[in-house]
Amino acid sequence: MTKPISDKKVVKELVDICRAEGLVHVVISPGSRNAPLTISFTANPAFTCYSIVDERSAGFFALGLAQQLNQPVALMCTSGSALLNYAPAVAEAYYQNIPLMVISADRPEEWVDQGDGQTIRQKGALDNFVKYSCQLPTSAVQDESVQWYVNRLLSEAFYHARHRLGGPVHVNVPLREPLYGKTVHPDMEVRLIQQVRAEYQVSEGEMDHLVKTWSHSDRVLILLGSVKPNPQLREVLTQFAEMDQVVVLTESLSNLGEAPFFSCVDGIVSSIDEDEVLYYKPNLLITVDGAVVSKMVKTFFRQSPPKYHWHISEENRHLDTYKHLTTSIEARPCSFFSQLLEKISPVKSMFKDTWHKRAERSLRHHDEYLAKAPWSDLKTFELLADHIPADALVQWGNSTAVRYAQLFRQFHRLENYSNRGTSGIDGSVSTAVGANVATDRMTLLVTGDLSFMYDSNGLWNNYLNNRLRIVVINNGGGGIFRFIPGPSDTEEMETYFEAHHNLSMQPMAQMHGLHYMSCDDAEQLSQSLPEFFGPHDKPVILEIKTPAKENARVLKAYFKRLKEEL
Repeated sequence: MTKPISDKKVVKELVDICRAEGLVHVVISPGSRNAPLTISFTANPAFTCYSIVDERSAGFFALGLAQQLNQPVALMCTSGSALLNYAPAVAEAYYQNIPLMVISADRPEEWVDQGDGQTIRQKGALDNFVKYSCQLPTSAVQDESVQWYVNRLLSEAFYHARHRLGGPVHVNVPLREPLYGKTVHPDMEVRLIQQVRAEYQVSEGEMDHLVKTWSHSDRVLILLGSVKPNPQLREVLTQFAEMDQVVVLTESLSNLGEAPFFSCVDGIVSSIDEDEVLYYKPNLLITVDGAVVSKMVKTFFRQSPPKYHWHISEENRHLDTYKHLTTSIEARPCSFFSQLLEKISPVKSMFKDTWHKRAERSLRHHDEYLAKAPWSDLKTFELLADHIPADALVQWGNSTAVRYAQLFRQFHRLENYSNRGTSGIDGSVSTAVGANVATDRMTLLVTGDLSFMYDSNGLWNNYLNNRLRIVVINNGGGGIFRFIPGPSDTEEMETYFEAHHNLSMQPMAQMHGLHYMSCDDAEQLSQSLPEFFGPHDKPVILEIKTPAKENARVLKAYFKRLKEEL
């Protein structure tokens, strides 16, 4: 027997279209104005619904789900400031091309700015960070024209959520009281507009022009930032990497593994002196969409510009990150590289060999330095790299954690994610929890103390499971500010930049029912990690306490060592 749902026909139309479009997961932030939506979604067994009280956490939880499922996830809230709390996660989803379907309940439009409670200007509130937004009509869906209008608006929303790389959309739903009425609606056929994806390639004429540029370039560098795991892209780039004139630089978030690519880019680029730049600078730089973590790499290409810079973007983003863009190419990276590969030939060059020798030198310096390095953040990440299970899914916190991950080759072999769309510290815990719910693999979050505490409400839900592992590097504040130039030299350093504290994560673990472990030296950490990654009946937090001032000194000495001759 069909269960009663909200008596509001506009809600029924919305829910029916969501089901027809294949949406499954709905993250609900409790409230009253969204009661008709909550009643209707939870009554339908086609949907898996989650209740997350904190809207900011709910947003990142949904982002983690969508990140792993590669399909739209609905995010639903009541009226007022609740919607604005979704903004950080929506912005992150926008810059990572993650499909979120934000559905906000609202007061009727005539009550906006009229002193009514919990009423703000919701229509278009997220327009800077969504690919599409609309407001459904307040009146009930009674005639065919209104029903058609609602159907069309929602069909457009799903189209934009999935178009090209995808992204977040916003559907605002004004609802009149009463809100809790229920009824059994007659079954009606839902009009579903099919979306056909087009495969497009660069025209032959344009490709021939690009090939001419390629043929005159004996130093080609392909740079990959954050990329979702893509075996096809790895396969085609491997063929490029075999050419003498081609260097492929990857980061841990590139998810392309190691050889034949050059990983640990910070360790290589930081070792290049000014008088050596000419040997390492490409004639042609090729980049694709996806944020690059390394500030050292960005600085290198901004200060040592290539003659040509191609940027390949399926979204047709005109990204001039290195200030010398010459060609913007609208294409899927994998398709473009495959098309280009058919038309080019290897060029004799020492370019790859030059980079290879420097990479080997940097690795030797890295190993020698780490063998004698004292207890610090750097030593912590070395030990962590040696113990992480090969099949773990890793979520990196901002900003210190993801930067340390750049320095160790072991991390490049894993599947890595981080909120690098906006690079904020908010949401790392909630994103990891959402990702963990969406997969049957162990999910490891590696984060700093401030980032962890900032999003501690990410643990305030009923969806934590024993596959979740959290490493909190507690160095007493924002360790990154002791390393970067500027903040470390000011008298306001500890109070206003580092935000120094003496807090422990143990009470937080106890409050949320997690198993807690801690260590504060290398020997303890080495002994703790096998147990930490072993089987448990609930999630585990491992708090690693490191010395703030020593951390900065050790890391600065590390990069100084990489520049030195053997």
